[in-house]
Amino acid sequence: MLTIFRSVQVKIIMTEASRAVLVAQYRNQLQQRNEEWEQWQFQAKKILADARKKSADTYALAQEKIAREERLRKEKIENLTLQLDQVENLPVGSELDYQTIQSPVTIQVGDIWDEKMAGTEIMLKDGRVHEIRQKT
Repeated sequence: MLTIFRSVQVKIIMTEASRAVLVAQYRNQLQQRNEEWEQWQFQAKKILADARKKSADTYALAQEKIAREERLRKEKIENLTLQLDQVENLPVGSELDYQTIQSPVTIQVGDIWDEKMAGTEIMLKDGRVHEIRQKT
């Protein structure tokens, strides 16, 4: 007998209350990312100014690093914006992927692997476990 971990998908059943909570969370995250973006813009200017004083190669590397970092930050903001739009527009009763957690499962010789590892879903409704689904 051995205990291993499998992934379990947690989903939210959309209600007006859960929508309000999620919208607030996404808006807070979006505000935080935008503030970080503004701070990064200031830091990027300083990094470029310092790099320009050193050498052309250092300046070019700094430009690449800044461009890469800006792309990543913009992607995060865009993803949050899309998630916010999705939550605002999903009808009540829709299921929304929330997170994936790890759950222990005990296996032993003779078990059917696919049955043991089959997806389990936890359905939340207004912050409470509403249903646990076992896929077979």
